[in-house]
Amino acid sequence: MKRKNVDKLIGIQIARLRNEREITQEELAKSIDVTPETISRLERGIAIPSLKTIEKISTALHTTLKDLFDFEYTQKSKPSTVESESSKLITYLKTRKVDDIKMSYRILKNIFKEIDKSY
Repeated sequence: MKRKNVDKLIGIQIARLRNEREITQEELAKSIDVTPETISRLERGIAIPSLKTIEKISTALHTTLKDLFDFEYTQKSKPSTVESESSKLITYLKTRKVDDIKMSYRILKNIFKEIDKSY
């Protein structure tokens, strides 16, 4: 892997995870109580986030600290559309209660059964 500054790599990860979750810089900024300019500066590697800010970002993006520091990701192939869309769904479901998730599963399963019958 080509060597880059850690601050730039963390910025790349923040931007990637935020975009995968379809969250704007403004939405992320509001959820962690900073300005959108701060998020922009972090993503561009101009500013270095504190550990407390990294923890807040991790929570806001429903990801692990490990994912924020997975600098090898940039070397991996881009996820397929199925993987990308599945990741969005899983990220969203992590924000819901267990009963909501169980109900969603049953509903989706029934919807797909009906779709399969149509073909």
